[in-house]
Parts: sequence; C-alpha cells; structure tokens
Amino acid sequence: MKTLKELRKTKGLTMGKLSELSGVSAKTISLYEQSPPVRPSKKVMGKLSEALEIGPDELLTYLSPAKKRARARVEEEPEGNIMLEENHVTRLIRLLDKEIEELRYLLVDCADLSEEHPALGKCIDTVDADIDLLTEIKGRFQG
Repeated sequence: MKTLKELRKTKGLTMGKLSELSGVSAKTISLYEQSPPVRPSKKVMGKLSEALEIGPDELLTYLSPAKKRARARVEEEPEGNIMLEENHVTRLIRLLDKEIEELRYLLVDCADLSEEHPALGKCIDTVDADIDLLTEIKGRFQG
C-alpha cells in the first residue's frame, strides 16, 4: 500500500502545489506525510482528498501505513528507552496533562477566530496534532 507522500508524487504534485490546490499548509501536509495524527482533521482530510481527487476514506488508507511505520521505528529502537523513577513518571504525567489542557483551551479559542482569520485555521490542525501526540505519550507513561 502507498503512503500519502507516494500518492502525492504519483499525482505529479509537489508539496507546494498540493498546498496551493488544497488550501492546506505545506507544514501540515508534511506532518501528515511523516507522522500523521491518530485522528486526522476532517477539514484537512476533505481538502486533501478533493485536491488529490480521491475520497476521504481512501485517503485515510494512505495515512495508515505511515503511522504503522512510525510505530515500528519506535519499537525497533529499544536502546532509546529510559528507566524513570515513579516520582519522575508522576511529574511527567502532570506536566503532560497541563500542556494538553492549555492546548485544548487554545484550540477552542482559536476555533472561534478562525473564520475571521483563515491563517489560524491552519494552526488549529497543528495544535490538534500536538494534543494527539501528547495524549499518546501520556498513555505510554500510564501503560
């Protein structure tokens, strides 16, 4: 199965051209190609699928292989594991909770302003992806 990057290249599109056609920032496209969010934005998926001339469900299948590869890379590098004491884990979880909460407030505040300021709409996707990442990291500490 192909990745989003391979699909884009098959369609003869550069990241910049896909950004131009879809209205999705090149930074967001890069994020979706390299380490797609667990729950991709419906808005971004809609814009990308329209620009790539495929359905959102089909586009989602191109994101799955990238996610599996990213997980495999993490699992393949056991020497990168760090042993932490329980108090460090507890503190890290508190810090992650605080950051996730702040990002959620930012997401809500920006969502209201995004209609007046389209550039904020692009930032919202990045903040949403950050929330997903931090939530995943928190889950690993708790699991």
